[in-house]
Amino acid sequence: LILTGLYLLVVYRVSAPWESVARLQADPWIGRWMRGVHRYASDALVVAVAAHVLRMFAQARGWGARTLAWTSGVLLLFLLLISGWTGFVMVWDTFGAQLAMAGARLFDALPILSEPVGRTFAGDREIPSAFFFLNLFLHVALPLGAGVGIWLHVSRIARPTLLPPRPLMWGIGLGLLALALFVPAPLPPEADPFHYTATVPLNLFYAFWLPLASSLPVWAAWAGAGATLGVALAIPRLTRRPREGSWSPSVVDPRLCTGCEQCPKD
Repeated sequence: LILTGLYLLVVYRVSAPWESVARLQADPWIGRWMRGVHRYASDALVVAVAAHVLRMFAQARGWGARTLAWTSGVLLLFLLLISGWTGFVMVWDTFGAQLAMAGARLFDALPILSEPVGRTFAGDREIPSAFFFLNLFLHVALPLGAGVGIWLHVSRIARPTLLPPRPLMWGIGLGLLALALFVPAPLPPEADPFHYTATVPLNLFYAFWLPLASSLPVWAAWAGAGATLGVALAIPRLTRRPREGSWSPSVVDPRLCTGCEQCPKD
């Protein structure tokens, strides 16, 4: 994602967002597969994070000394979804415009800005380049800032493993490259506020919430998001095991010892 994102950053133009992405898509030598790898790797990232969350929850590794890891992981997941949101909006196709308008609908319900954000997409004036620059800035800054969050995420883990084994890492990378070469990432039509499209392709990895949020009142959507975040942050308290008395000291069973030297490392 970082390597392909650097190339896309050089080619992207905030003054002509969809046209610059279309030029990438029309370049079969570099641009098309670069964009495809970036797109499919971002989807694979969500799958990997979801598997990681389910594994930690199933193994009850969200309380005690791992409370900081779980809490910071929830915040990192939030940053990941925001970063993906800005990435799709930057393309400014029909799906990106739908995401932008859904976000404007939610933010307009908050007493933060003096002018409703939704007016930007009314079609009476051209979308300012500053809007796409803001999305570009967030799309780049959030992953860089997440580096601090990842350090905090593993700061209390004795032996954190940040990279997969090399064969698996190369296998995943080559698999994403092959997928991008043989199945190019889709590019929906350019967003037009005066043109209604019957069907809009939906990316369920980053916009799984969109159908539900669009069908609910704004207050219900915010309440559901707040409740979900509250439950996620309360997992360390909800899954905490009670301590009864004093824990017995650890012992080594000679019948099971294999000489792995894990005990002195711990």
